[in-house]
Amino acid sequence: MPKPTIIISIDTNADTTSEAFGRSFIESLCNQDARLVPEKLSETENFESPYRGVDDFLENWWAMPQELRVEGHLEAEFYSGPMWLRKSAVASRGMVSHGRVNRKRQKIPSQLWYEARWANDVDFNHLFEKWTSLSAADIGLLHLFTETEKDLYRGPEGRSFQVGSFGGPAKPGLPNIGWAMAYGRSYAAMVDVARIKAAGFSVDERNGVAIVRVTDKLSDVVDDFAYFSRRRAELKALFPPDLFWIKDEPRFKSSLDR
Repeated sequence: MPKPTIIISIDTNADTTSEAFGRSFIESLCNQDARLVPEKLSETENFESPYRGVDDFLENWWAMPQELRVEGHLEAEFYSGPMWLRKSAVASRGMVSHGRVNRKRQKIPSQLWYEARWANDVDFNHLFEKWTSLSAADIGLLHLFTETEKDLYRGPEGRSFQVGSFGGPAKPGLPNIGWAMAYGRSYAAMVDVARIKAAGFSVDERNGVAIVRVTDKLSDVVDDFAYFSRRRAELKALFPPDLFWIKDEPRFKSSLDR
């Protein structure tokens, strides 16, 4: 049976290429728990280079200038970001994609993306809060994926939700509600904070970003999915009906059915 997996995904319009941003980002990861420190680094997923500490990470991996040339002509300049991998406990991987403007002159936001094996004694919520605050997130997700959701969401929207991707310019909207969502300025008009709080949901507002949690504990997704699923459906009803692509909760067998 596949083990539960944590996904943190954040889109931001902030300038993520600076050394100060990079230092705060990697230090928040490594200082959160020694079991989250990267082991291997890469630009192309070959992961042959060892992680040698914060200073090396910033100098040689964080924001590397790149050029796109077509038939010898300079088409674009941008920065590539790092990818990292950890095979020891807690196994994880992550990447940073710095923002750019594409050929259609659409602004592509920077993305902070992280996947890890679920460990109940690692405070992934605190890490999510750190990164949303650092980046002034435009949209962010923290979710714990169990076998129930991995097996039952098969369509393109489901795959987008499982990997923590958002619609972007090509498909505005969001795949689904994760256990915690961070809504920035682009989504402020869609988040009725007073109404959400009145329904008993936790909302933290920080620097123009509203973090909304479905339940009190991230572990509820594993320990009592029926409760989490019911609360998520109730929360989704408090948002505009077309904001989320996935409308319904997955059908599953509760402990009483087994």
